[in-house]
Amino acid sequence: MNFQSPCRPESAAATADASCVVHNLREVVFRIDVQGRWAFLNPSWAGLSGREPLSSLGCAFLQDVHPLDRDSAQGRCLALLEGDQAEWRQTLRLLLAGGDFKWVEVAARPALDAQGLVRGVAGTLVDVSERRATEERLRLSASVFDGAREGIAITDPQGRILEVNAAFQDITGYRREQVLGRTPALLSSGRHDKAFYEAMWGELLSTGQWSGEIWNRRADGALLAELLRISAVRDEQGRHTHYVAIFSDITRLKRQQETLERLAHYDPLTGLPNRVLLTDRLQTQIAQAERRREPLAVCSLDLDGFKAVNDAWGHPVGDELLVQAAERMRLALRAGDTVARLGGDEFVLILDHAPSEAEVGALAERVLATLGAPYTLMGREARVTASLGIALFPQHGTTPERLLRNADQAMLRAKRQGKNLACLVVGDEAEVAAREQHATALHEALLGGELCLYFQPKVEARTQRPVGAEGLLRWLHPVRGVLTPGEFLPQIHGTELECEIDWLVLEQGMAQLGRWTLEGHDMSLSLNLCAATLLHPQFTSRVALLAREHGVPRGRLELEVLETAALADLAAVAQAMEACAQLGVCFALDDFGTGYSSLHYLRQLPVKWLKIDQGFVRRMLTDEGDMHIVRAVVGLAAAFGVRTVAEGVETAAHAQALTALGCDLLQGYWFARPMPAAALLQWLQERQAGPRPPEAPQALREAGA
Repeated sequence: MNFQSPCRPESAAATADASCVVHNLREVVFRIDVQGRWAFLNPSWAGLSGREPLSSLGCAFLQDVHPLDRDSAQGRCLALLEGDQAEWRQTLRLLLAGGDFKWVEVAARPALDAQGLVRGVAGTLVDVSERRATEERLRLSASVFDGAREGIAITDPQGRILEVNAAFQDITGYRREQVLGRTPALLSSGRHDKAFYEAMWGELLSTGQWSGEIWNRRADGALLAELLRISAVRDEQGRHTHYVAIFSDITRLKRQQETLERLAHYDPLTGLPNRVLLTDRLQTQIAQAERRREPLAVCSLDLDGFKAVNDAWGHPVGDELLVQAAERMRLALRAGDTVARLGGDEFVLILDHAPSEAEVGALAERVLATLGAPYTLMGREARVTASLGIALFPQHGTTPERLLRNADQAMLRAKRQGKNLACLVVGDEAEVAAREQHATALHEALLGGELCLYFQPKVEARTQRPVGAEGLLRWLHPVRGVLTPGEFLPQIHGTELECEIDWLVLEQGMAQLGRWTLEGHDMSLSLNLCAATLLHPQFTSRVALLAREHGVPRGRLELEVLETAALADLAAVAQAMEACAQLGVCFALDDFGTGYSSLHYLRQLPVKWLKIDQGFVRRMLTDEGDMHIVRAVVGLAAAFGVRTVAEGVETAAHAQALTALGCDLLQGYWFARPMPAAALLQWLQERQAGPRPPEAPQALREAGA
């Protein structure tokens, strides 16, 4: 059927020219008859669809239209054929010979015959797939840009903001119209100096990108912590045309991090540095003093009479007293000095730039006078004084441990001399002579067999079955009677005699363990050693020799090392423990909770037991804070696969509470006092049947302890 365009040519030559043009057009020119079949297709049809025009002529045009677009295409075509519409414009999907499709733009009008009657549809098909893909990418980009949770800003090469997304407005509080044309400097918090921004731009210009954390400020003035990434956009010549900044709001995360760091390094009651931060600062200041060749003073301070106030008026009043005392000390010191709280009413002062003993003494007297003034505590007036010990670097030590220990000894001397005093670590002749006399007498006791081990049983918490004992040193003094370690060991701390006594403890303990094994007693034995003994070059070989000599089974010997002593030289202690572990020796951290109690340290030390300090155990039923500490230590041990021993169990209530909390072993006067080996065997015979395990107190069961 012959269709003609509404615009008819005037001559045959014109018709021939038009036909030539149609055949050479890049667009597809088509006609569809009234039955909806292809009536004409120019050669461009082959390039668009992959089919030759002759093979398509006479076929229904709808079969070449994607099924999802057929209904709309059929409706548009019928509207032209029936005269209901004058033009058909539509973008649809054209099926290709290979089964894929292309997006095409249809532009068509009715095809009229000589009488002006509609005899079909004529028009063009233009491939718009690439344009459609570009538009889709732009829509996708716009969707990502507007829907991103991160704030995004685009600037020109001079840093002027060209566009921001919705998240930028939500995070910063600035509306889009407020920031367009301005630079990101309007967000500056003032917390970064010029050097910070110079380094940022230097890296951005040289590498094309920068990432890091930055503090900015919101529209309402609140600080805003951002995790920021800036990328440069370059043109084909490599020139920077734009910068794209993408940032996340990490303010809450930074605040949480600051809170955790504060909890780890500051005393929660007074806000003063705690033991961890004190040690870190002291190490730093010792290094600085050494470089400057200047002295440094370390003061140990203890409040006189604090316990009386705390016991008489209660913990809240005692806490208020500590807070006020801490603030007085802070104000009395100079800029650059440090006051830290170790716990209870124990404080440490670090006095930087201490040129003379006289100046240190004057500053100490000022602190004592400040602390001695009356306190108003919840409407009541109280008076306390302080005792202060002073150690100087480098005269009295070159390490934090030795300076603190010497300052503490000087503080104890100030208490003995009447309190409310400051004493320097310079013992008088009588004191030095007494110390030397004590060391001589103790050495003679060592050689004369006056030092021996007593044994205190350990029992399983739930069954109360005895499973082992701790060997505790006693001095059978010919005049003073049986002396405990606290009465004779502190005076020799850090001396060679301390290690010699440890060798005796090790010899006696392993010999007794061997005898128990021969007698058929399935008992373990724990012994206390100082870190210096553990780090002795011959320690491991001596342990191996004694184990063979006395027939000590693997896993029966446990060595207890004070937490603070173990952490003083962590790497060396860990190495020594690993060597002994190869021999079947187990280790416990003694008095856990009184030192750093760091997860990092606990992970590095091959310990199998944590021994909860008896001070926490004794107060846990009356002090909520100590109860939390005990519960935390038990939970921490369980998390690391370590078992717990609670010492200082003095009542049935303590035993019941510790059992409910999940503590593994118990030790204390409630079960038995330390006793000679023979008495221990008799005690074991009496306990063979063993009492029933204690039930958890009702309050603890209800709390899910």
